Order: sequence, then structure tokens, then C-alpha cells
Amino acid sequence: MKAVFQFLRYAAKHKGLIFYNFFFNLLYIVFHLISLLLIMPVLRYLFASGQPESPSISVTAGAWFQAQYQSFLAWFSQMAAGEPYQALAYLAGGLVAVTLLKNASRFLAMNFMVLIRNRSVQGMRVGVYEQCLNLPLGFYTNERKGDLLSRMSNDMKEIEFALMVSLEALYFMPLNILLFLGALLILSAKLTGYILLFLPLTAGIVGLIGRSLRKKSQRNQALLGTVMSSFEETLGGIRIIKAFSSSAFFLKRYQEQDEAYTRNNIGVQRRYDLSSPLSETIGISVSALLLWLGGSMVFKGELSPELFLTYFAIFAQLIPPFKGFSNALYAAQKGMASLERIQELVQAKPVPGPRETGQKPNFQSRLEFRSMGFAYAEGKEVLSGIDLSLQKGQTLALVGPSGAGKTTLTDVLAGFYQPTSGEILLDGQPASSWNENDWRLMLAMVSQESILFNDSVRNNVALGRPDIPEDELIAALKAAHAWDFVSAMPGALDANIGERGSRLSGGQRQRLAIARALLRNPDLLILDEATSALDSQSEKAVQLALNELMKNRTSVVIAHRLSTVQHADCIAVMDQGKIVELGTHSELMAKQGLYYNLIQLQQLG
Repeated sequence: MKAVFQFLRYAAKHKGLIFYNFFFNLLYIVFHLISLLLIMPVLRYLFASGQPESPSISVTAGAWFQAQYQSFLAWFSQMAAGEPYQALAYLAGGLVAVTLLKNASRFLAMNFMVLIRNRSVQGMRVGVYEQCLNLPLGFYTNERKGDLLSRMSNDMKEIEFALMVSLEALYFMPLNILLFLGALLILSAKLTGYILLFLPLTAGIVGLIGRSLRKKSQRNQALLGTVMSSFEETLGGIRIIKAFSSSAFFLKRYQEQDEAYTRNNIGVQRRYDLSSPLSETIGISVSALLLWLGGSMVFKGELSPELFLTYFAIFAQLIPPFKGFSNALYAAQKGMASLERIQELVQAKPVPGPRETGQKPNFQSRLEFRSMGFAYAEGKEVLSGIDLSLQKGQTLALVGPSGAGKTTLTDVLAGFYQPTSGEILLDGQPASSWNENDWRLMLAMVSQESILFNDSVRNNVALGRPDIPEDELIAALKAAHAWDFVSAMPGALDANIGERGSRLSGGQRQRLAIARALLRNPDLLILDEATSALDSQSEKAVQLALNELMKNRTSVVIAHRLSTVQHADCIAVMDQGKIVELGTHSELMAKQGLYYNLIQLQQLG
């Protein structure tokens, strides 16, 4: 039951819907019980050849029930004027009316259950999505995208089903069982006592299988995440796979991963499917015993035939709720594995909340790195002893071999990571004085890979600011040398550019990214090898746009082609996470150090 209560926390905010679901389920159970009890007078008329008068119906039935039943028979006989055919017609009509009320109540209860289930899972999905937006970039370096997608799809489906059965296991099934058991106790306490002897045995078997199912399900979801990750990677790298004729290798790897998942999934399904036949076998075994015991009591005159048959009909209706209750516990255990995976994501440590200082960063004179260092979690330092100073309006170029720490330095500057030692200062004030959202509002970034979304040109350039006037959008696109191709597209600003801008060339995608940065009008600009992946013609067009973007702005530029940064105000040469040389192009060339060697290598190339 612990698993059941875990799920109910997510439905707690929908108390009104839960109340209505409970109320109509209660009506359904009451009407269901009434429809079964209506069998007794029918059988009485049949067994007594139309004469309702007969001796006491049961030696073991309660006196209150006997009195109420005899009163009902007397009243009903008077209503039917002693005519057995008319009495049967009334009883049949009453049975239809009660059945209609019963099914209407169940439909309304299930309708409210649909609302509870979908609204609760919707809240969970939105919460997970929001958490993904709040988590630091470091979290995604340790997680596979396919596994995260599996949590939002397959795990959510498991939770949605488990939530429904958990609510039913909390009150619908127990209420059903309790009311029906109460009716059985009133009809025959002796027979009901025999039934209750089997409950501890059933509970023990259900608990044993449930624990095994939960453990298997947890591994199942993890293996499914691996399979989805592999498939997502294959789709993303299909060009390289085909280019290197590696299809056989990737197929074999996928088959091994899928085989592990399939084997484990078979085990999960076997355990889950065992719940239904096991419950039914126990139910039928108890029914067989009940037939033997009840039949003996009828032969001894302790029970009337119609009471025993009604008792057996009510008992038969106990089997589905018992079966449903055990299935619900299995489903809740199975869903707990998915819930734990979602909670692992939801409970991951997000970026610290915004610091409300009452101020916003305002770049007036100087940006400074003071003895700054950075290390990923439980890893060695990738940046150490970074000392830099940049005046407003100047351009700082970061150069050096691959893996020197250039991109990591700009990631820390952008607030994606926090320095593990030292600090970044803006006009003498630590960057930690401002909240990260305000800090990022004063900067813009253009990276080597243009990050675009499957949306319109307008929304990609405005990016979260739908109220930007159209003339400002067009001005930014013109300054980025992008308006010529955008205006030629069907729909222009409203044209969809496809997934990751797939309907555009590399140069066009990069110019849209530059237009997005221009529209923000940032105080600080970060360019991460913005032209290195382009051909010469595209590079020329993008470079013109970059020159427009960098005009009168403070810029930090990561450069692969050193010829593009020779006019920078300051060049920082990095190697193994440290600044090994610092100066202008001419100063660094005169030193004939690492920068000089890199220039010579590129000229030779």
C-alpha cells in the first residue's frame, strides 16, 4: 500500500474531483448490491410456487435482516395483489431501473477518474519540463537524451495507469469489498467466517509477487531508456553511419541492448500476468469450498435455498474487486519503478533561485576575471588562475589548441556554470551579486552550431519575446544580411524553417542566429567560432553580419582561424585551462611563443 499512497500525492490537489469520484462509486456499489438482493424475492416466488409466505429464511441470518426481509415481502405481496406474474414483472422492472442507476453512477465515477488521471499527469509533465529548464548544463553531460525522453513518455504512461488503479485501490475496491462482506455477514456470519480465513494467505502471495515485480520494472525502464537512447543517436548520426559503412556494427549493438530489454520485459509481464490467474484460482477455490459448506447448511435446514443462492451471487461479485485490488497493487508496484525515475529527475538539484538585489547589471566600464578557476563535479580543474581585464567596447579573443578551455571559459561567463574558485567582476562588483536571468539579459551568444527551433523565422529571431514590433525584426534581419533570403521564403517572417533549421543552409542558419543576437542589443557579446563550420562564400556573408553585430560592443571571441582576430584589442592564448600568453597580435608575434607557432602552422596549412 506504500506505493499506492506515493501516487496519491500527485492527485491530492484535485480533491473536488476525488470527492465526486468517491460519491458516484459509492452509489454504484449500493445500487449493485441492491440489484443482487432483488434476486432473493424472485427466487422466493419461484421456489414457493408464487406463495411468498414461508418459514424463517435462515437459522444463521440476523434477526434484523429477517424482520426487514419479511416486511418487504408482505408489502410487495400486497402491491402485486398476490399475483406471481405481476410480482415478477415488478421485480424485473425494478431490476432494470436499479441497473440503469448503477451503470450511470459508474460512468460518472469513471468520467471524474479520467479528469483526475489526466490533470494529475499533466501537472507532473509540466513539472518535469520546468525542472529540465531549471537544471544546470552539467546535469545533461551525465544524462542520455534518449533516457530523458523515455521518462517523459513511457514512464509517464506507466504512472498514469498506476495513478488510476491506485485511486481505485484506495477506496473503490476496499469499499466494494467491505459493503459486500457486510451484506454476507448479515446473510450468514458462519459462511463469511470461512471466507475470511483465506485473506491472510492471499495477501501474502500478492505481496511476495509485488516486491519482485517492482524490482524487475525498475530495471526494465532503465533498459528501455538505453534502447531509446541508442535509437535517437542512430537517427542523429545516420549520415556518418552510412558514410563509414557501420550499419552492421550499430545493428549488432542495438540488437544486444534490445535483447536485454526484451528478456527483462518478458519477466515483468510474466509476473504481472500471474496476478489475474492467481487471484481467480484463489477465488474459485474459495467458491468451491463455499458451495460445499453452503449446500450442507441448506440440506440441514440452516439456510433457505434462495438465501444461499443470493449469498453465492453476492460472493461471486466479491471476486472481481479482490482480483482488481491485487492487480492494482501489482500495477502500483510496477508504476513505482517509473515514479522513482521521475522523482530522481524532479529532485535533482536545480540552478539556485534568483537573487533579488533590487539592481540589474549595467556594464559601464570594465569586465574582469580574477584568479578564476572551474572544475566539473568530482573532476579535476579545467580552468585555473584565469586573470583577465576587458574595457567596455573592447574585443577579447580566446585562442589556443582544442581542449584548452576556451568554450568552458565563455560558459562560465554566460552563467551556465559557477566558478569553483576566484570570481568574475563587472565594474568591480561580483557577478554573483545579480540573479542569473538578469545577468544573461545583458549578453548574447552566437555559437559554432546555430541552435534553431522547428518554428517560424519570427519566433526563432524574437525567441520568447512575441511582442517585438515587426519593423525591429526586419531591421535586425537586414543588419545580419538575412532579410534577402527570408523575404524570398513563402510567408517570410512566418515561414517555418524546419527542425534545427533544416530548410536553410549553414550560412543562412548562422545569419538568423546573428539577427537574434542583434535584436537583443546586448552589452556583452560571446562568439564561439561562429564561422569555422562555413564555406568561404557563406563565411564572407556571415563575417559581414558579425562585423555589424560587434560594432561598438564588448565582445569575447573564440577563434579557430587566427586571421579573423588579429585586430582584437587583446588576445588570450590558452593551453590546458590556463592563460599562457596575453597581448595584442603584434606583441604575441614578437614573443614567438605558442601564438606564433599556431600562426605558423595555419600559414603552412
